[in-house]
Amino acid sequence: MSNPVFLPSTLLGWVLLIVVSLLLVKAVLTVTLALAHARTQRRRARRLDRLPVPGATVMIAAYNEEVGIADTLRSVLAQRGLEVQVIVVDDGSTDRTAQIAAEFAAQDPRVLVLRQPNGGKASALNLAAEHLRHPVAVSVDADSALAPGTLAALARHFHDPQVGAVAGDVRVAGPVTSLTQMQNLEYSVGQQMEKRAQDMLGAVSVVPGAAGAFRSELIRRLRYSHDTITEDMDLTVAIAAAGYDVRFEPAALSFTEPPVDLRSLWRQRLRWMYGTFQVMGKYRHLLLSRQGGRLGWLTLPYVLLYGLTLGGAGPLFDVAALALLTHHAGDALRPLLLNLGTEVAVAAAALLLGRQSLRPLLITPTQRLFLRPFVSLVLVMTCVTFLRRRNVQWNKLPRVGLHLPGAPLPGAQRQSGRTPQAGD
Repeated sequence: MSNPVFLPSTLLGWVLLIVVSLLLVKAVLTVTLALAHARTQRRRARRLDRLPVPGATVMIAAYNEEVGIADTLRSVLAQRGLEVQVIVVDDGSTDRTAQIAAEFAAQDPRVLVLRQPNGGKASALNLAAEHLRHPVAVSVDADSALAPGTLAALARHFHDPQVGAVAGDVRVAGPVTSLTQMQNLEYSVGQQMEKRAQDMLGAVSVVPGAAGAFRSELIRRLRYSHDTITEDMDLTVAIAAAGYDVRFEPAALSFTEPPVDLRSLWRQRLRWMYGTFQVMGKYRHLLLSRQGGRLGWLTLPYVLLYGLTLGGAGPLFDVAALALLTHHAGDALRPLLLNLGTEVAVAAAALLLGRQSLRPLLITPTQRLFLRPFVSLVLVMTCVTFLRRRNVQWNKLPRVGLHLPGAPLPGAQRQSGRTPQAGD
């Protein structure tokens, strides 16, 4: 009996088909959960909108941020619907960061400026935590800007005493280049697909520094850790380990400045990946354990499988498919087309859920051919660095300022009335 034409004729072809099938199942589940989250979120928002919004303290750790700190402060101080306190911690800056922040403090009593010798972001945020006046603490990076309504959208979740942290929707707002457009698409899928799906499963792994809200009492008790260089992920996992829920709020938008060159992107991703290794090592005792709960059975295994294992295996799939093209084109072409079609469909769903233009879909092939191998190479180098016990430090990335075409942000550049994205 002959082999059906749509089935592989080689062992490698079968392996590719199985891998693509597993990725397809993951994509279907992710999209399904994300769509379900959109419906759940609308119901949740209607319920929370009827409740008063608790006050929030915004914590901004700043080191040599004179390029963007003013836009960050304007966007925070323009928030409405709740009481706001702003704490800027100047972490030993050598530029005009502290002076610019002090000018805002002189004009607005809600702003408090603290200064310390350079001790790192965790140290600066822990200093801010000693001066919290409100029940909700929100971390905002000094290279980011909040859209109107973001603080209220985050703070309203804390009426539920089980909620310990809430992640906002972080979007790229840098100069329009091929590199920033690829990052924009990557962020969109990560936020609108992965974060929504994680929220539905109760398995959000990172509350980002660009827009993350925490219960103030937990910040004071758990504090930001110096054990890892991804202090936001470390604190998120610590809060989940303490038995609190971590949510994702898509209506809380923060626009952040992305790396604008390959060297800066490499340094950023190496820090992210190395910090993830550190967090996984720190909390390995909770992996698949009874005391770990959803964190141990869902969050950490997801990071390990998709973030660290399969996340770095993508280029191996492409190389194997290309190797088959010369002699068994059918075995390679079908999995490749199915995989690419799945990626485009997931990206399209993410952009639509985020109410963004579908134009970034045009760079999906470029992103696949460049960014995915780039991230995989970072993962390999991180493994080598981690195994050799070499330290990776917080590296200050060069700042060029936020580029917000059409962004409704007070003080931002080139305003009009539409949600911006790097693909504009």
